[in-house]
Amino acid sequence: MYKDFEYLSLLVEEFFAKSRTKRSLKLISDNNITGWEVWLQVEFAYFLAEHESSPEWWREWPAEYDYRKEKEHSFLKPDFIIRKKGWRLESFIALEFKQHPDAGACINNMLSDVEKINKVRESEINIRSMWVLGVTNRDAKKEIHEKIHSRCTSRDIELNKECVRVKYIQNTDYAYMIF
Repeated sequence: MYKDFEYLSLLVEEFFAKSRTKRSLKLISDNNITGWEVWLQVEFAYFLAEHESSPEWWREWPAEYDYRKEKEHSFLKPDFIIRKKGWRLESFIALEFKQHPDAGACINNMLSDVEKINKVRESEINIRSMWVLGVTNRDAKKEIHEKIHSRCTSRDIELNKECVRVKYIQNTDYAYMIF
């Protein structure tokens, strides 16, 4: 799982280091644009399509729920499933995106996705690990980590501390979290 986290973290870090991404985030911030999560996903898709590691990826591939855990819905459609070149065929990581200006609200939304992800059953593809990426307005990193910890504790969700990353997006008003 840690290898998946490191690969995904590398992709995300490279994505947010791109001048195109940072210019767009500055435009979003300067003009108080809201609801830009889909834009973020489209830009990330473009980034993956051009990335030197040539990952396989799909958008919103349906992953069937375990009906013992989820009674109302049949499928979760992760924003992305990604397979690094050289990984076992049909072995993917799933990635969900969240965006909210308030770090606490963003974390709550991310944890809601973690709860949904935990209801997915083994399906026709092997989802080897699932991750959530949140983008929020900058806050003190220590405060963001504390919010992640307190909200996980209150929802009885356990995260591997080695697989939690909070980083500022340089030259923007934003930070991202991945776990």
